[in-house]
Amino acid sequence: MGGVRLLLALLGGLWAQPARAGSHSFRGFYSSLSEEVPGVPRFSAVGFVDDVPIEGYSSDTRRWEPRAPWMRKIEDPQYWERETERARGTEPVERANVGIVMERLNQTRGLHTVQQMYGCELRGDGSIGGFMQYAYDGGDFLSFDKDRMRYIATAPPAQVSVDRLNSEKIQAQRQKAYLEGECIEWLQKYLQYGEETLLRRVPPGTMVSRRKSGDRTLLTCYAYGFYPREIEVKWIRSGVEMPLEWSQLLPNPDGTYQIKATVEVQEGDEKNMYECQVEHSSLPEIVTVVYEEKSPGLSIGLIAGVVLAVVLAEGLASFGVWFAFFRNKRPGKDGYTPPREGPADS
Repeated sequence: MGGVRLLLALLGGLWAQPARAGSHSFRGFYSSLSEEVPGVPRFSAVGFVDDVPIEGYSSDTRRWEPRAPWMRKIEDPQYWERETERARGTEPVERANVGIVMERLNQTRGLHTVQQMYGCELRGDGSIGGFMQYAYDGGDFLSFDKDRMRYIATAPPAQVSVDRLNSEKIQAQRQKAYLEGECIEWLQKYLQYGEETLLRRVPPGTMVSRRKSGDRTLLTCYAYGFYPREIEVKWIRSGVEMPLEWSQLLPNPDGTYQIKATVEVQEGDEKNMYECQVEHSSLPEIVTVVYEEKSPGLSIGLIAGVVLAVVLAEGLASFGVWFAFFRNKRPGKDGYTPPREGPADS
């Protein structure tokens, strides 16, 4: 059960990452464990486009494989073999990095992880972004500042690695060139391959529920079954936007998303003073939803069940531990290439 709890906590961060309206992103994840965990590979790698897993590798399968059917449209017949060989070469290096960081921290046993995440973003206004970070045991370890072209230690044990990386200017130049060039080029290719899935528009269903929490009355607005991920849900009271008590966005097993936003009803207010506004690219105009004693649509129980199914079914089915706080990539000429050096290499 501990392994499941670990997976749930880590997966949550991925879906909590902010998204910009009209943007598309590629994110690559790597994870290495210090010891065996039942049902979890010692080393795994996966690539996502807009939070959709498209390809990956694990120490269990020892193969770089497509995770989205449309990835088979890649025309290069050697693509999968080439990426498999690269991943196999990276695996022992990354697993060794866990031991190096453990040694720096005087740790000799227990479950420890080195995780990496990197990626690039093509925004709706045509601008681009990119990032790369490493983490150890779920905490920030080091990151790459693309604009300043410098690596930054976010934990004391990372300083040795940062000093080495910053002494090699070519490393930062290659990293920046990859994030701003090749990564964007491959993202555009992936969007072409998966156009029917990644560029589709699915409008949200909506409903509002009301419940008591102690002496407080809470209204929760649900939008569900929508795609793409970017959405705005807000509560309006007498024409003024209200601060939210709680808001959470989660993926559904079918590739769509759901979100809920909760607000507290102020004492003395009537429930009809509050309205939920939902704005999404699939909708011709903003949808306004108010509380009704018998709101039509999806039941609260079913929504709660979907949330659990998302984390367990979607998370566990996505082969391994793609840890959400963790980021990295080295340049490669064929798209998604695992690094042959890690944050702790010396």
